[in-house]
Amino acid sequence: MTTPDDRDEYEQRVLPATASLSRFVEKLVSELDLENGAFPWWSGHSDWKTLTLLADYLLQSLQGAEDALLSASLSAQIHRQSMYAEEHSLRTVWRAAAQSKRQNAQSLMAVLPQDAQARRRRMTITSSAENCFFHLGQSLDRLAAAAMIVGGFEIPGEITGIYWSTLEQYAEMLKAGNQRSTVLQPVETAGRAIQEALVKPVHEWQQFGPTDWFPWMRATRNAMSHRAVGTKLNVTAGTRLTRLFYRAPKWSELQSLVFGGRPPKKPFFDAFIPVGSQEILEGLCDSTTKMIEAVVQEMVTCWDARRANPEAIVQHGAQWPTVEPSQSAPAFPGYGPPLSISGKQLVLHPLDARRWEAARASDDRVADWYR
Repeated sequence: MTTPDDRDEYEQRVLPATASLSRFVEKLVSELDLENGAFPWWSGHSDWKTLTLLADYLLQSLQGAEDALLSASLSAQIHRQSMYAEEHSLRTVWRAAAQSKRQNAQSLMAVLPQDAQARRRRMTITSSAENCFFHLGQSLDRLAAAAMIVGGFEIPGEITGIYWSTLEQYAEMLKAGNQRSTVLQPVETAGRAIQEALVKPVHEWQQFGPTDWFPWMRATRNAMSHRAVGTKLNVTAGTRLTRLFYRAPKWSELQSLVFGGRPPKKPFFDAFIPVGSQEILEGLCDSTTKMIEAVVQEMVTCWDARRANPEAIVQHGAQWPTVEPSQSAPAFPGYGPPLSISGKQLVLHPLDARRWEAARASDDRVADWYR
């Protein structure tokens, strides 16, 4: 467990959100019904198995959002460190080239380090940037699932298929005052007011960063995950080395280079955002932290309001339509020899131990799930 004295820079950067998530998890775990599962005020909203599955998934989603945000921040830190190491390496060889009076582009490229350490460093620069985007999106998808449970929204399908885009759709319906929706609480009811307050930060993302920060982040993440790769452009600016990100991630590389600067006489570099990748990744972590913190604050308020008035919103069992998995587990055996695992070697965090106890996951109570 971290303390203020040993907290690393990447942990400190996202602390407002991770601390909020951690406090909310501790609050929910303390409210678990160890005998009957889930939360006492959910009783009667559905069967105990369905409610227990939902409660457990809520806690896992919140914990997962915290882990993902920390991973994103760590990736941003690794990216900055790797860029600095690359800059130091290039300065060394370029200084040597300058002293030998070989200063044309071809001679400078010829002296670039190509050894295993240099190749690994460049791959780390790329992978750390991509990992940062991946984990930021991951944190939001996990938070969305938790918010859908906390808000008691009716959903078409299982809660395990929820993405941030799903929560956005509900936020837009609530913002527009949709009166016909069957998945929202009726207009002018206590339940509707609770749901409207919950999703307010979702459609107010602009307040947490510069213009278009959120759609640009998501589009870049999607491009990095699914689209053709663009040239990794490292540039020197003054005395530092940095990598540039494309301004329009939904465009192909050639479209960016041709149409990124209109009219055609505009500079080639207009295809890119003229800010270092280090600052962009850290800024995205900061903005996402602010948004997650705001969402969690509304989740806590929503939770307390629902607990005080359980009938305002029913905890829909439809969020988890089938208790038993609909498909059998894959037969994949793994790689290498099987391990010999003893239950006596299992060490759990107290929060997880209490969560498993409430979920009847221990050997002496798991039989209840088969009755």
